[in-house]
Amino acid sequence: MSRFHQCRRGEHQAGGDALPFALPGSRATFTPDRDVNVRHLRIEVALDFATASVDGVCTLTLVPLGAARARVALDAVEMQIHAVTLSDGAALEYAYDGQKLSFDLGARKEGEAVDVVVRYRCTPRRGLYFIRPDAGYPKRPLQAWSQGQDEDNRAWFPCFDHPAVKSTSEVIATVPKQMTILSNGSIVEDRVSGESRTVHFRQEVPHSSYLVTLVAGEYTHLEDKAGAVELHYLVNPGREEDAPRTFGNTAKMIELFAERTGRAYPWPRYSQITVAEFIFGGMENTSATTLTDQTLHDARAHLDFSSEPLISHELAHQWFGDLLTCRDWSQGWLNEGFATYMELVWKEHIAGRDDADYDRLGDIEAYLDEDSHRYRRPIVTNVYHEPIDVFDRHLYEKGGCVLHMLRTELGDARFWKAIQHYVKKHAGGSVETRDLARAVDEATGWNPDRFFEQWVFSAGFPELKLEASYDEETKLARITVAQTQKVEGQTPLFSFPLPVRFVVDGAGHDVTLTVSQAAETFVVPLGGKPSQVIPDPGYNILKTLDEKKGDELWTAQLAGAERAIDRLRAARALGKAGNPMMLDALVKSMRDDPHWSVRGEAGLALGALKTTAARDAIAAAVATEGHPKARRHLVKALGAFRGDERAADAIETTLARDPSYFVEAESAMSLAKTRSPRAFDKLMQAMTRPSYLDVIASMCLSGMAELRDERGIDLALEAAKYGKPVVGRRAAIGVLGALGAEFPQQKRRVRETLVELLDDPDFRARIAVVEALRVLGDTEAVDALHRAMGRDLDGRVRRRAREVARKLTEGSPNDEQVRSLRDAVEKLQDENRELKERVMKLETRK
Repeated sequence: MSRFHQCRRGEHQAGGDALPFALPGSRATFTPDRDVNVRHLRIEVALDFATASVDGVCTLTLVPLGAARARVALDAVEMQIHAVTLSDGAALEYAYDGQKLSFDLGARKEGEAVDVVVRYRCTPRRGLYFIRPDAGYPKRPLQAWSQGQDEDNRAWFPCFDHPAVKSTSEVIATVPKQMTILSNGSIVEDRVSGESRTVHFRQEVPHSSYLVTLVAGEYTHLEDKAGAVELHYLVNPGREEDAPRTFGNTAKMIELFAERTGRAYPWPRYSQITVAEFIFGGMENTSATTLTDQTLHDARAHLDFSSEPLISHELAHQWFGDLLTCRDWSQGWLNEGFATYMELVWKEHIAGRDDADYDRLGDIEAYLDEDSHRYRRPIVTNVYHEPIDVFDRHLYEKGGCVLHMLRTELGDARFWKAIQHYVKKHAGGSVETRDLARAVDEATGWNPDRFFEQWVFSAGFPELKLEASYDEETKLARITVAQTQKVEGQTPLFSFPLPVRFVVDGAGHDVTLTVSQAAETFVVPLGGKPSQVIPDPGYNILKTLDEKKGDELWTAQLAGAERAIDRLRAARALGKAGNPMMLDALVKSMRDDPHWSVRGEAGLALGALKTTAARDAIAAAVATEGHPKARRHLVKALGAFRGDERAADAIETTLARDPSYFVEAESAMSLAKTRSPRAFDKLMQAMTRPSYLDVIASMCLSGMAELRDERGIDLALEAAKYGKPVVGRRAAIGVLGALGAEFPQQKRRVRETLVELLDDPDFRARIAVVEALRVLGDTEAVDALHRAMGRDLDGRVRRRAREVARKLTEGSPNDEQVRSLRDAVEKLQDENRELKERVMKLETRK
C-alpha cells in the first residue's frame, strides 16, 4: 500500500509539538486465537450498482487444528446473514452481532476439511466502494473497487481478516455486461448472459484475505510481457496514450527485483488497473495492483513527474507483503519498509545513485518531520487504536532508511545475500522482524541484534553535534561527536559506525569511528591539512547532524565532494550560515554543478542570503536552467525576496509560461510570497489554466494564504465547495485555515464552513479539514473533531482528528501574540537583509 502524503522538505526541528503515539484508549493488540485454518476461500458476488449493494455466497474450506469441537468466529461487518450451512445444505446455528459471525462445527477430526457456506447481502461502507456519477461530478465513471488493507475486506465477504491467515482463493463476480472485471490470479471463465457478465478468477497460491481484490468498470485493456509473465494494464477509455508513461518500465522492474531477491516474480501474471477516487496511491493485491487514476499523466507532466516510485513500490510488494507477509500489523514495516526501499533500489538502477540519494533524503526528512511534529515511536509496536495508525512515516520512510543502513553496514554483496536467504526461507509464509534478523545472521555471520534493537525496537535516532579541527603541528585531525538526544523512554543512546572522509592533497582518506557514548573525541593522523572533512559521506545514517567546521571546508565540500548529497548538504549549510562572502561559491555551484539537485539547493541557499547580487544570480539562472526540478527550486528561491519587484519580475516570466506545469505552479506560490501588489491579479489569471491534477490552480489558491489577502477567503470558500476540482478543493480548505487564523473577524465563518466539510464524501477533503482546523487554532472546533473521531469511516481521519483535538484542548498562544511574534521576526529578517547588503558592499571595497 502506497504512502498517502508528500512531506515538505526541510530541517528537522527538535522537540516541535509532538504528542505521544499511544493516545488514550490505545491497547496492545495481538493476532487472535482460532480453532481452524482456512484452506480455501470462494467468494461469489453480484454487484448492484443502483443500490451500492452486494449479494454474496462465501464458501470457506476450514481445517480444524485439534480434535475438540471447533468454534469459528469470522469477521463480517454490517451484513444481512441469510444462512450458514455445510456444503451438503445442513444448516449451522450461528450468532451474529454485526461484527462477528460465530458458529460451531461440532466434533471434527483434526485435519478433516469442511466447507462452510455463508449466504449474505451487504451495503458496504468500507472495503468495497461503488463510484457513481452525481450532481457534483456528473463525469465520474461508474466503477466498483475493493481496498482490503488493513482490515476492511470483512465488510464485503466473511473471512478471517488477519494477515497471518493465508489460503487459496476464488472470486466469481457478476456485473453489467459492458464492464471489465479484475481479481487475483488467472481467469477460469468469462461469460455473458443477457445483460450481465460473470468472470471467475482463481488464485492458486495461498495469500492473506486483505489481498483479495475486485475491480469492475469500463476499461481499455493493454498487454505486455516480462519474460513468461503476462502483463496487463487497464486504464480508463481515452487514457491509452498515458499508459506507457505510467507502466512502461514494469517489465524492467520485474527483472531487477527478481535478480535482487533471488526469486522470480511469484505469480503467473501481473495486472495494474487505475480507479477513480482511490483512497490510497496504490494497493498491492496479489497479482493485481489497484492504482489511483491520478498517476496517469500527460507528456508535459512527464517532464518532471514520474509514476515509477508508485509503480515500483506496489510491484515490490508482490515479494514483500504478498509472498512474504507480516505476521501482524505491528510488523508491517516488513511489507512497507521493504517496498519503500525497493523504490530507491529501482531509482538507483534507472537514474543513478545521486537521484536515489536525493529521494532517500526526502524519506529521511519526511520521517523527521513526523517525529518532530506528531509523535515518536519504535517501528515495531502493537499498541494502537487500530492498525491504520501504524501506517505512517515510521513504518514506510524510517523502515526504508533502516534497510539502507543495514545495506551500508553489510555491503552490497552480503546484504543481498541475506535478503535472498530471507526470501527463500520464508516464501509463502508470515514473517516477523526476528525472521529477518535470523536470516541476516545465517547468511552472513554478522550479529544483527544490536542493530535491530536500537533502530527497529527502540524509538528516535541520534541527534549529533560534531566539531572538526586540525592541528598543523601534530598533523592530527580531531573529531568531537556528541549525541544530544534525550535518552529517555524508548529513545536510547545509539551505538553505530560513523565513517568520515578526509581529503588531503586531493586524495581521499576514509576512517570509521565507532560512536557509542554521549560525548567522544577521536584523533586521526593525517598527512596534511584536509581540504574536506565529510562525516558519513553519502548521508547513509538516519540522524540529524549539526556540524561545526570552517567555511573553507564547506565551500570545498560544495565544490568537490564526490556525491551530490554531500555537495547539497554543503549548500544548505552555507545558506543557513548566511555569510554573504559565500556568494561566489554558491553561484558557481548553482550554475555548474553536474547534478540538478545541487544546483537547485545552491539557489535556495542564495535565496537565504537575500542580497541583490544573490537575487540577480538566481534570476539569471532561472532563464538558463534546463532541468525542470532545478528550475522549480530556483523559482522557489526567488520567493524569499519579499517586497522585491525585481524578483517578482523574474517569477512572473516563468508563471506566464514554462515547459513544466510544476515550475509554473511554484512560480505562483513564489510570487505570492514576494507579496507584490500585482500578485493577486496574476494568481487569479493563472488559476484558470488547465494542468495535471490542477497543480497550477491549486498552488494559486495556496498562494492566497501567503499573500495574507482577505479576498482569498471568499475565493477559497467557493473553491472548497463539493463539485469543484477535487485537488483544488483540498488546497482551498488549507487556505481557509490559514486566512481564518490571520483575520480573527473571519474565524467563526471559516470554522463553521470547515465543520460542515467534516462530513464531505471525499476523505482527503476531510483530512484537509482536520489540518485546517489545526492551523485555525479555534477551540470551538474541538467538539466537531470529537464527533469525527467517533463517526468517520476512515481511520486516518479519526487518528488525526484525535491528535488535533488534543492539541487544541491543551491550548496555544492567542492570535494577537502569534501575529505580533511573526511580524517581529519578519521585521528582523528585513533589517538583517539590509545589514548584509551593507556589509557586502564594504567587503567588496577592501
